[in-house]
Amino acid sequence: MAYSEKENVKLLIAMLKAYNIRHLVLSPGSRNIPFVHMAENDSFFTCYSVVDERSAGFFAIGLIERLNEPVGICCTSGTALCNYTSAVAEAYYQRLPLVVLTADRLNYFLNQNEDQMVPQLDMLKCITKVAVQISTIKDSQDYWYTKNRIEAALLELDHHGKGPVHINFIVEDKCANTADVTYEKPDDIPRTYRYELEKKGTDLSKCIAALKNSKVMVVYGQSSAVSSEELAALEEFVSHFNCVVVKDHISNLSYDKAILPFTAMKALSEGDKAKLRPDIIITLNGNCTFMPMLKKFTGVGAKQWDVCDDGILRDCLHNLKKIFEGSTIDFLRMMSRTNNKSDNSYYELWKSHIDSIASPEPEYSSIYAVKKFMENVPSGSIVHLANSSTVRYANMFPMNENIKVYCNRGTNGIDGSFSAFMGNASVSEELAFLLIGDLSFFYDMNACWNRYCGKNIRIMLNNNSGAELFHYDHGAKIKRINEYIAAEHHAFAKGWVQSRGFKYLCAHNEEELEKACAEFFSKDSDRPVFLEVFTDKKADSDIVHKYFDEISNLSFKESAKNALKKATYKNGTLSKLIHKLK
Repeated sequence: MAYSEKENVKLLIAMLKAYNIRHLVLSPGSRNIPFVHMAENDSFFTCYSVVDERSAGFFAIGLIERLNEPVGICCTSGTALCNYTSAVAEAYYQRLPLVVLTADRLNYFLNQNEDQMVPQLDMLKCITKVAVQISTIKDSQDYWYTKNRIEAALLELDHHGKGPVHINFIVEDKCANTADVTYEKPDDIPRTYRYELEKKGTDLSKCIAALKNSKVMVVYGQSSAVSSEELAALEEFVSHFNCVVVKDHISNLSYDKAILPFTAMKALSEGDKAKLRPDIIITLNGNCTFMPMLKKFTGVGAKQWDVCDDGILRDCLHNLKKIFEGSTIDFLRMMSRTNNKSDNSYYELWKSHIDSIASPEPEYSSIYAVKKFMENVPSGSIVHLANSSTVRYANMFPMNENIKVYCNRGTNGIDGSFSAFMGNASVSEELAFLLIGDLSFFYDMNACWNRYCGKNIRIMLNNNSGAELFHYDHGAKIKRINEYIAAEHHAFAKGWVQSRGFKYLCAHNEEELEKACAEFFSKDSDRPVFLEVFTDKKADSDIVHKYFDEISNLSFKESAKNALKKATYKNGTLSKLIHKLK
């Protein structure tokens, strides 16, 4: 059997098989030879040869009408795609699941007087449900993204009504290395399944069965509120399955068995990872601050199930297996239709790990100020956490109950934290607290240039004269980090916030911070209060590194490797020794 050596074409063929797209109408050309050659030599497919692409598109429509299943059409590059237009338009308005597969050259040939080049990806956008492009595959990241885009298209064939989709695939060198020889056969690849929870007849029995024998991690992402009905549904779900619920403060989940995993995931030895790694991760409500760590911790072993209102493919952990389209509460209730009872053993494993980790007791620094903030915000308040280091450090500490937490985490940028807080506080009667870093604050300092600075406002600014985050990540490796990367500055907020009517407080050490906090957290103030905490960014970074080093259950080999890495960054002479340790 002959298979193309082009990995993106092999993957496309494998995914068509996974989605049971058996019938292909093929038109001749050079650019699509690798695809055609694979398809015609695979007994899974029934192929039809139609030279005229316009006729081929309508021929496929006839097959769809009779077979009542998706059909693919495939052509070469150039004007061939133009001839599909009328048939694709017919499929769009008839709502027929037509898969349009078009071979293409690399994009950098566009508009260079090269032959057979038209902008193919955009040509059918207004008459297809989705249009994606898959390029050549050079590494595992390319492979994941190519599969992701193919599935994003194929999942839309019957999502909220049927219709055509377009997959434009790049073939770099036409039919080179395609002949009647045997290349490696593409693996059978499991597809992602989507369940529409509100759709009559949706069967979740296999999903429930899969949960019964699995260690399940339920990840609560950012949410403005979790209702009492949803909390009750969560508690019912937890009673049936061996699971642990993880959250961060922006989840706004008040559940006594939910854990804050940020610090715990920083303190995982290889043995801990093997013991605590889940079999299934259920993600709810999208983004959370610890998702990158969760991805590194779980690797590709844990299967992700995502629950979302719109049913869109979002593969944040790179191992998405199921999408549940609907509300979180409907998902939890429907999955709880079982007599299975949990022994809570997986939760106990995580609780034991967390209990073994010492809470941070840092010396005076930015994280010390964050700890003071989180411990002292009174119940019934609202809190806005600025993005970047602020929200990450905040999730290392517990806080009082009945506090609503907000953060501009949707795009993970520092823009607008101060302004969003001011808008929130202006329509709130409760005490409103903002915890923010210096770059975020000065970037958005016009947020208080308005008439809405109410006396309920409390702002703590951690000012360490630059971006501590980059010192933490790169400080030991880059000598000139302060000038351009960490954006070192010598600004302070006093004059500006006083001119805007704030009561100004500041601290340069523990004693001054302790004194200022007594006034900062008080409800009794006739004007907004601003507390500026001055620290040193390098010292701040070193203190956080020291804490994580102390709590990490590293083996001797791991500890030695880390020590050598740090030394290497300083003198650049130990790389060979580190290589031997690996």
